[in-house]
Parts: sequence; C-alpha cells; structure tokens
Amino acid sequence: MDDLARDIAHVGRLLKAGLGLRGEGLAAQLRYGGRLLPRRVRAAVQRLADAEAMLGAPKLARQLDAAALGRDAKLCIAHLTPLVQRRVRHGFWLRAASWAALTVVICAAVVYALWWVRGVV
Repeated sequence: MDDLARDIAHVGRLLKAGLGLRGEGLAAQLRYGGRLLPRRVRAAVQRLADAEAMLGAPKLARQLDAAALGRDAKLCIAHLTPLVQRRVRHGFWLRAASWAALTVVICAAVVYALWWVRGVV
C-alpha cells in the first residue's frame, strides 16, 4: 500500500507541474482541471482519487485492488510525464525570448540616449 500511496502522490505532483492544477489531493485537482484530461486518464485519476480517500482507513485500504490501481497510476504517469517535460521546455524558451527582447529594448534605449546627447536626434 505504500507503493500505491507513493504513486498517487506522484500523479498529484505531475498534475500540478504539468497542468498547473491547484488543490490538495487528487479529488480537488480533478475538480479544478479534470476537463483538461482525456476520458481514459480522467477515469483513472478518479479511481486513484477514490483509492486515496480509502487509504486513510486500514480496513478499507485492504479492499483496494492494488494491481488495477497500479495500472491506473502507470497510465496517468505515462500521459502526464511528457506534458511536464513540454512545459519545462516551453518555459525555458519563453524566458530566453523575453531576455532577448529585453536586451534589444535596453540596447535601443542606450543608442537613442547617445544620439540625443550628441544632438543627432
């Protein structure tokens, strides 16, 4: 059951990092952004959220099908991992482009100031 709890926490972190979903626990994250996921993945996350609620009670936790929930977790992780990687790459290029634009603006301001001081403008 520790592996299942670890997988559920990992899926929660991926939902937060890949899709930016806020909320504590999978149920809250699913409520905020479940529509962003494909139907199969959304159903798997819902099953994991239900299992997360049952993990708190030991008698209920013994009733969980660990193999099926493990497959659900693997499906979610396989779908969400490329989204996180894409978001990281996109953020890198966006920051690089913004720094390049800022550099161009600063250089243009310096050139204009030099022209103004010399009386060209």
